[in-house]
Amino acid sequence: MQLLDWLRKILRNKNNPFASDIARVVVPVGIAGLVLLTPFAINNFLQGRIEIGLAILLVQAFLLVDVLALRRGKQPPLHYGLLVAPMIVAMLVAVSRLGLLGALWGYPVVLICYFVFSRRIAFLISLCILAALTFAIAMWIDLALAARMFATLLLTIVMINIVLNVIDELQDTLVQQAITDPLTSTYNRRHLNQSIELVVEQGRRHPPNTTLLMIDIDHFKQINDHFGHDAGDEVLRRMVQTMRGRMRKVDQLFRIGGEEFILLLFDADETQAAVVADELRRRVEAAALLPGQTVTISIGVCTQRAGQAADEWIKLADAALYRAKQNGRNRVEIAEPSI
Repeated sequence: MQLLDWLRKILRNKNNPFASDIARVVVPVGIAGLVLLTPFAINNFLQGRIEIGLAILLVQAFLLVDVLALRRGKQPPLHYGLLVAPMIVAMLVAVSRLGLLGALWGYPVVLICYFVFSRRIAFLISLCILAALTFAIAMWIDLALAARMFATLLLTIVMINIVLNVIDELQDTLVQQAITDPLTSTYNRRHLNQSIELVVEQGRRHPPNTTLLMIDIDHFKQINDHFGHDAGDEVLRRMVQTMRGRMRKVDQLFRIGGEEFILLLFDADETQAAVVADELRRRVEAAALLPGQTVTISIGVCTQRAGQAADEWIKLADAALYRAKQNGRNRVEIAEPSI
């Protein structure tokens, strides 16, 4: 993935917790790059190196258009493949006229390639630049200098790829931390809001078939009071492990409060979800979550209905959970249709 596509994906995803922060960074950085290139363009025009100046202006124009498009979350109107030939030709001309000073343009050009092209394409173009510059320096300047240029530019390409790999891993880690509950490793309330809005939006275009289970551990406060909060935390972790033994990979479990959870069952109607809910209840009751004690859960079940808002959906499931508590706990209740 090219860096601009990565940024565009983040900026378009309104649910990404880092989108607004990145949006505030992209444009200033892009403008700074444009400003820094301007003196080089002017100097080349003044020195009579028209082709080099035009190449720099072309790069600036492409960067400006893409940064502005990124800021609006749109696709860039110009294809950056058009830049490859002018950049390489301009560098070769710069080497023939300026010698080593012209060859130094290879470093920022390689960096620009990784900014506007996919990783694979940028790597291939970088190798072409590396070969072209090495050959040009060997022919027009000095063979020993060509060897040093080859080594340093190759090292630059390798380091860029290492840094991009670290950025990818860091981005994945930060996103996971932002949407995950640290105690139980389930999703958190932030991600619930994102996921449930997505499900509701999909339900407006297609017949809804997702069921929400509101789950609460019975008498959890007594567990904390009698056995301590460490024991309570362990009960939460073990309960999640027990439920995951019955969940499918597509199902999503969220911790929304101290002992409250929501489970989204996709492609499951009310009858199917009720069977799953009762099996989860029986599994938790049979599991040794707390030595010498039986831990139970109550569950409210509500299947998504056409045109139903997210808040209403959750409230109906919560009302069903409340009835399960009122009717003796350790049971499953189906949500009543809203009036």
